[in-house]
Amino acid sequence: MIFFAWFVNVVLAMAIALPTMKQLDGYLRGTVMDEQILERTDAAWVGTFRADNEKSEYIRGLDWSVYAYAPFLTHLEMQMNGAFIKTLATFVSDFFVRWELNLGPTSLLFFLSLLYVCTHTFLAGGFIGIYAKEYPSTFTEFLMDGARYFGKFFRVALVALILYYLFYFFIVDWMNSSIQSWTQHEASETVPYRYYMIRNIVVLFMVSLLSMIFDYARVRMVVDERTSSLGAFVAGARFAFANFTSTYGLYFLLTAIGFILIVLYAVVESLIPQNSYWPLVLLFLIQQLYMLFRLWLKANFYAGQTRLYQALTAEHHAMSVTATQPSTQHSG
Repeated sequence: MIFFAWFVNVVLAMAIALPTMKQLDGYLRGTVMDEQILERTDAAWVGTFRADNEKSEYIRGLDWSVYAYAPFLTHLEMQMNGAFIKTLATFVSDFFVRWELNLGPTSLLFFLSLLYVCTHTFLAGGFIGIYAKEYPSTFTEFLMDGARYFGKFFRVALVALILYYLFYFFIVDWMNSSIQSWTQHEASETVPYRYYMIRNIVVLFMVSLLSMIFDYARVRMVVDERTSSLGAFVAGARFAFANFTSTYGLYFLLTAIGFILIVLYAVVESLIPQNSYWPLVLLFLIQQLYMLFRLWLKANFYAGQTRLYQALTAEHHAMSVTATQPSTQHSG
């Protein structure tokens, strides 16, 4: 099932990779730059390539820093400001409220990202569905659970979008404007840098907290067979905060494993020369193995959170039953 999730990710990636490779091949073929680019990626050349193909949405979205683990470093500011969340919220608002298909703030890459979100919503239903069962599931059941819970999980995703948007619009934007006003007269750049680092910590903590709550909302929708997305969110938040040490401890542990995987991949990638064919093939295989481990880790998020909810719920139920037995016997 993890291999199936990896295959789906590869198919989605090919929607961008194949057209970009075709344009790149046509741009390099017959020139002297192909050998030089193979030896070392030149950021200036990438800028020229994008400028010469500015009408292509694929090439406009190409940034040589997106390879490997670089997005965690170079695109951190966009993530901290919630650029994708705000764009998605604008699109959804125009579509459902105004009944308009507003293509202004969107692009082909945005729609592919939206498709990616929908695909992972389907996969989440499949994984949580099989982990909630007490018996080994088949691949057919995995697909059936993904389809069965897709509508429910999509409504949860809409609730999550609203809360994320409110968080970024009211809190993060306020923090950004406040930092600018607080530090505009500071002589050193280290002062605003420290403020922004504090902001990043707050944003990462809040995003992780909301992500954990919505994970448990999905779990409760499956295990408790809930239908209301708002009710599942409230129930997920209540469970997460009532058992905060266990729930956030598990989330933090799995997140730390994810960062360890990123570091390990960065080290391995730096040790492989990327100036000839076979080392590139080896690196490609290692990249796919890295993606498999990331999907395995995401599956472990769903498995661990589902089992934790079931275990703590059973424990609380057993304690409540034990607590009521003496009074029942006495009254008898």
